[in-house]
Amino acid sequence: MASRFWAAGSDSEEESESEVEETSSEEESDSSSSSDEGSQKKGPSRFMIGSSDSDSEDDKRVIRSAKDRRFDELQATCHEISNKVNINDWSSVQSLFDKLNKQLEKTMKVTDAIGVPRVYVRILVELEDGLKKTLADKDAKKKMSPTNAKALNTMRQRLKKHNVSFQEQIDKFRENPESTEEEPSDDSGSDDGSDEDEEQEDLDVDGFEKIKTKGEKKKDKFFTMDPTQISFDMVRQKLKDIVMTRGKRGVDRNEQVEMLTYLATVAKGPVQKLEVLIQVVSALFDINPSMSTHMSVPLWKRCAGTLLEVLQTLADNDYIEVDEMYDNPEERTEEPPAGQPAKVWGNLVGFIERLDDELFKSLQVLDPHTNLYLERMKDEPLFLALAQKVTEYLDRLSDVRGLSKMALRRVEHLYYKNDLVYGAMRKLVQQQQAATAQQTTQTQQEGSDEAVEAEDLDEEETEAKQADQVTVKIPADFHLDEDLAATMTRLSTFIYKHGDERSKARTMLCCIFFEAIHDDFYRARDMMLMSHLQDNVQHMDISTQILYNRTMAQLGLAAFRAGLVIEAQSALSEMYGSGRVKELLAQGMSMSRYQDKTPEQEKLERRRQMPFHMHINLELLESVHLIAAMLLETPNMAATGLAAPRRVISKPFRRLLDNYERQTFTGPPENVRDHVMAATKSIMGGHWQEAYQYLSSLSVWNLIGGAKDNVLVLLKAKLQECGLKTYLFSYGSYYSSLSLKQLSEMFELPDMQVHSIASKLMMDDKLHGSWDQPTSTIVMHNAEPSRLQSLAMQFADKAATMVDLNERALTLRTGGMRESEDDMGRGYQEGGGGRRGGRGRGGLPGMGRGGGRGGMLGGRGGRMGGTRFGDRSDRYGTTGLTSNVSSLPDRFQRSGAFRQQQNPNMQSIGQFTSGRMDYRRK
Repeated sequence: MASRFWAAGSDSEEESESEVEETSSEEESDSSSSSDEGSQKKGPSRFMIGSSDSDSEDDKRVIRSAKDRRFDELQATCHEISNKVNINDWSSVQSLFDKLNKQLEKTMKVTDAIGVPRVYVRILVELEDGLKKTLADKDAKKKMSPTNAKALNTMRQRLKKHNVSFQEQIDKFRENPESTEEEPSDDSGSDDGSDEDEEQEDLDVDGFEKIKTKGEKKKDKFFTMDPTQISFDMVRQKLKDIVMTRGKRGVDRNEQVEMLTYLATVAKGPVQKLEVLIQVVSALFDINPSMSTHMSVPLWKRCAGTLLEVLQTLADNDYIEVDEMYDNPEERTEEPPAGQPAKVWGNLVGFIERLDDELFKSLQVLDPHTNLYLERMKDEPLFLALAQKVTEYLDRLSDVRGLSKMALRRVEHLYYKNDLVYGAMRKLVQQQQAATAQQTTQTQQEGSDEAVEAEDLDEEETEAKQADQVTVKIPADFHLDEDLAATMTRLSTFIYKHGDERSKARTMLCCIFFEAIHDDFYRARDMMLMSHLQDNVQHMDISTQILYNRTMAQLGLAAFRAGLVIEAQSALSEMYGSGRVKELLAQGMSMSRYQDKTPEQEKLERRRQMPFHMHINLELLESVHLIAAMLLETPNMAATGLAAPRRVISKPFRRLLDNYERQTFTGPPENVRDHVMAATKSIMGGHWQEAYQYLSSLSVWNLIGGAKDNVLVLLKAKLQECGLKTYLFSYGSYYSSLSLKQLSEMFELPDMQVHSIASKLMMDDKLHGSWDQPTSTIVMHNAEPSRLQSLAMQFADKAATMVDLNERALTLRTGGMRESEDDMGRGYQEGGGGRRGGRGRGGLPGMGRGGGRGGMLGGRGGRMGGTRFGDRSDRYGTTGLTSNVSSLPDRFQRSGAFRQQQNPNMQSIGQFTSGRMDYRRK
């Protein structure tokens, strides 16, 4: 074994000596073949052969620079394309052309050349000539395979578009094709000592190229040039190169922004400056491409400052127009003269809308209980200033489509503000403008001192400070109108004339919301009735449906502040009947173990959430709903007799009261529900003063503001009236007569009002009695029901209880109702059943015809003639809202809820089936 090993080693040494002596190309090929033969040998001889080869090659290694290698690769690809064109292999030409363009980008980066290599221009000319020759030869074209013919057509179209950018170089080449000018790459022998040192540093001892880190990358020569030496064409070409790399993998977006910002400072004229600034705005938006995350605050402010600079440039040069449809068919070779009309590509309306969306998203994710949220809200006047500037520019162009979009954005930032909040925002704008003016004056006076201090600062610290603290000043010519109502009227009128259907609907809802928070309920109600939005809202997008829910909530609050209890309860009943108030108002997400949401659904729902400063207080909303339901439901429950109404006004209130009465021990009230339930028990016992104490002690009345005292006075009057009705219904049958004077003293009401209330109850056949005018007493007529009538009423009550338990069990099992104390599920609002529901979540398909399938947020179907977004969803009545407002009180009071229970005999009880349970068979 040892002899074989040394024998192999001697052979390898002989071969290595022969390789050192060989110098010709033929001998080198022979040596390579001998080395291949040596590599086939087994044992250690293979490694010894490799080592001898490496030793011999070290003496002949030639170091080539990176740009020489890139240029050689480019030339090789061009030569290969030329060969493929000669043999009409266009499929290969197509792939090689893509490879060539990638190599060109790498070559341009390495060589730092401003122009295009001549070899690249030569191959473009050859491709044009080859395409013309091939297309002219129809016989050769017919003989091509389908793949090759398709590649030929593709190359013709691509080359036609591609050569537009290099048309100037192609024309120069055709004029002088025999020029000896070569590409900007020097030979290795002509490099000076400094270049060789750099190349040596780029290579390690083994001859491999050293990869430079991000901080070690060589800076582009363009950005180190003297600005006076930069021409219009150089800026145009560099801008084109940067735009071509936009969106590609591995490109540093922040570096692109910095390069574009520098280009804006060296641009030759306002037109070229606008072209660069618009690309800066696009590059800033590219830094945060995801729609699920928000743009950082410094980045947002920098983008807003750039847009202000764009608008200021447009204002100073009114002959320039920014057009979204401008495709720039012919590139400018020089700056247009001042005054000559010029167009620049850009979409200012799209930029403003994107900036508004980013502001909205940042307010969604910030903690509202921190100073960061307050500081972020101070950027809203800056956005309004931008919107006003864009509006002025579009008004100059008479672009009504863009003006309507800008008006809608401004309306959506103003509609939820009351006079106090709007006044505070106007004061903030004035303070910021005054501070800016004062700071400008001080800067002019102390400019020299600040310049000296700036030189002493470290450059890196200065850049970091500027990156973290980006300040954008509100323009001095921006102002907010003193009258907010007039601004809303002007903007909404313009949208009604020139906006699209979605813009008109959203503007109408915003105006209704605005009128409601300013306590003009009747005007807001009339606008809602005449707009017929409730008929079509289920077909609108989700954000508009959320705005509709918010508007209806404010409409209910406005009605309660005006003392209109029936209207307030009607406006809020369906929202609270669904059990998903937070979701409907986009103020939170309710998690239920019966509802599984995919991550995509949760992400979309989070993106729809409203910022905290736009929230409607849910505690106040719940208080108004429960108090209104108590004032209507308590006399309704106390009514007895054959003519007593059998319908339920508020099912959630009934369930809360049932749960409260089932409690073994009831402590002092703690939350809103406890206070309302305690007040209800006091009213039912005839103690209206105690009920008023419970309700007036709620802390939510402080949220109303200056209307607190007026609301408490109205609430007291309503409690007195409710207490009187409940007392007459509950205890009237125990008396033979009731004195008018005694009733007035008991409930602290005028005699005329007590007389009016009692007379109305007698006329409606709810109170069985009559007036004795000489004695001012109510003579009661007690009519005892017959045995058959009593049994019929008992049967109806038990059947209704049985149906109620059945529906509650089914909806709880299917996830339509929450398993909580209040039991405010969607059993009755969404259960399918009877003639009133549609296809409810807890019902059977095809059994109802009044509800219909609802929208994405409003539930499906329901007992009340269509739920929130069901077909013909009608909050104020069962037949839809109309402009006939004379019968509005009747429309606001639901007449379609639980109509089956009005029939004592329950003839249609067979329709109350759920799942496979049918009480007719039991």
